[in-house]
Amino acid sequence: MTQQIAANDEAVVRLGLMDSPPEERFDRITRLARERFQVDFAVMNVVNSETVFTKSQPSTSNFRHTPIEDSFCGEAVKQPAVLEVRDGREDPRFADRAIVAEHGIRFYAGYPIHTEAGETVGTLCLLDTSPRELTDSDREAFEQLGLWAQAEMRMDDPADDPDAVAPGDPAAVERDPAAAPTAHADQLAGGEVRLASLAIPYGRVSGDRSSWQQLGDRVIVTLADVMGKGEVAGSFAEELISALQDRAHLEPVAAMLSVEEFARHEPRYRETFATLFHAVIDPRSGRVSYVDAGHGLTLLLRPDGSTERLSSRNLPLGLRPVDADWEAGETTVASGDLIVSVSDGALDAYDCTLESLRLIGEDLRRAREAEAFFDRLAIRVSEHVVDDDVTAVVVSVR
Repeated sequence: MTQQIAANDEAVVRLGLMDSPPEERFDRITRLARERFQVDFAVMNVVNSETVFTKSQPSTSNFRHTPIEDSFCGEAVKQPAVLEVRDGREDPRFADRAIVAEHGIRFYAGYPIHTEAGETVGTLCLLDTSPRELTDSDREAFEQLGLWAQAEMRMDDPADDPDAVAPGDPAAVERDPAAAPTAHADQLAGGEVRLASLAIPYGRVSGDRSSWQQLGDRVIVTLADVMGKGEVAGSFAEELISALQDRAHLEPVAAMLSVEEFARHEPRYRETFATLFHAVIDPRSGRVSYVDAGHGLTLLLRPDGSTERLSSRNLPLGLRPVDADWEAGETTVASGDLIVSVSDGALDAYDCTLESLRLIGEDLRRAREAEAFFDRLAIRVSEHVVDDDVTAVVVSVR
């Protein structure tokens, strides 16, 4: 047991996440978890043998470090699966712990997060001040969110990449010299809609993809971000975009259901997933119907200065429980409106949090044109530690 504890602590150090600042790639998971389960708190923790460090939490809470002996997570990391505590006051393991006795938390569900090698390094947790019980459907959805959290943490593990270097090493921030920015623009729907995209891969092959096409009076726009980097992620992203293009005649939810059914029967897709934004725009009516699958990084900017974030409570494609429905979104656009959607790598060029998305919107407003915005974004990527693919799509309604 002592050897296992030591290995887990070494893995936490290797990840470099202890005492690190908030990041949207984790915050969107806890935000979706809190909305999905309607709990007081959904948090993601980094856990070693002494402390629980809260890496992601609601803006209304202020967890920082909790001694392992005062927490639920000290028990959760010992479990092979989800630890559920329906009422901490009635559970002798936790009734006297500070999290229950002093802070009033009664319900807890914790998913233990492991590295590829099996070391336990963290937890995804639900907490509430009222007793609760997860249904079978709830538990499945929570486990899927846990897999997403685990995949994000594993992205920071140099042990999963034989060519990786330790956190803090200057070589860690060097981008592949072949990964030059590429931009593309096009006029569709008789010039009523202008689309432009920027792609800055981290390596030679990007796990991000974007596309657009016109079918009759409709313009179909997609941005997909596949978990991982390199050729496997890039190949999946390419096939995913192609599959959605082939279904351009369908409404977004129907297109997603069809692609999802295809992917469920492809064994090579069972170990990965993708966040994406897929929209159908009718310039004549102004109607925009869309599906956001765990992406949440799309803004609608109005000429009057107002902003609308296009998001939903959907999990990424590949993580949706079979009994959950896809949540559709709808809005309207008019002349002068802008839609900008980015992959989460773009946030690293700002402060890595959701506040970065607001700053991206402000930069686009100031730039007025997509190309000038892309120039500024590419400069920011070169000036910051951005160890991920960066993709941006801008839709201008004329």
